[in-house]
Amino acid sequence: MPSTIPYEPDMIVFYDSSTRSVIVNFRGELTFLGRFIDRPTAYEAAEDFCRSRGWKG
Repeated sequence: MPSTIPYEPDMIVFYDSSTRSVIVNFRGELTFLGRFIDRPTAYEAAEDFCRSRGWKG
């Protein structure tokens, strides 16, 4: 489940359900995080990735 705390401007999490892949755009850096079992797990990984880089969400 995506966070209820708003993302930063230009912070984008994109989950492709056909490939179960997630891509994150955070502070100008586009990163492919890999494949995940489901959407909530993918969003959790994407938000953890952004938190590790300074997002306060």
